[in-house]
Amino acid sequence: MSLEPLDRDAARARLRSLAEQGLIDPATLDAQLAAVDTGDPRTLALAQHGYTAAGYREDDPLVISAGWSSQRRDGAWVVPPYLDVQAKASNVRLNFLQAQAATTLIRVEVSGAMGNVKLILPAGWAVDADRLHAGMGTIRIRVSNQPAPGCPVLVLRGSLAMGNLKVRYGTRGQVRRSQRALRGRRGSVPALNPVSGAGENRG
Repeated sequence: MSLEPLDRDAARARLRSLAEQGLIDPATLDAQLAAVDTGDPRTLALAQHGYTAAGYREDDPLVISAGWSSQRRDGAWVVPPYLDVQAKASNVRLNFLQAQAATTLIRVEVSGAMGNVKLILPAGWAVDADRLHAGMGTIRIRVSNQPAPGCPVLVLRGSLAMGNLKVRYGTRGQVRRSQRALRGRRGSVPALNPVSGAGENRG
């Protein structure tokens, strides 16, 4: 993760403000400010949201759970380091074409009871599924297991039971639509920028 100088300044100012408001422990402020320089994703999430969002600790992953209703993530979203994807009775579809990764290593716990999981990646992103068990389901991965320089790798683990997993790159149409959306947001720069350029890879 790399931050532009103004982004680091904004993060420091935000952390100082939170400490003054008593929203974070002032005794930890110096350590938090130092962590900004290393690009620590948990500290950046704290500065951006005023609290540590889900997905920035191994014991507090971002949970995407499909019970009786399907779940999906599309468009622009920030992918934290820890995901817990649960396809219980319905399907989960995660589209990363416009996503920004908080880190280059994303750990994904997958459980597919009766539902299916589909991941759509930009070119350059990769998936390591060596720790994922198929059970009665099937695993179809049509992406590289080695990321391009500066791009994330999703490390999958867990089991599918009766569900299926499909991972692929975006189609030409999906990539064109994503690129148009990215161009439309080009003038709006996030206050805190995750992995540089991760959401702008062709896929």
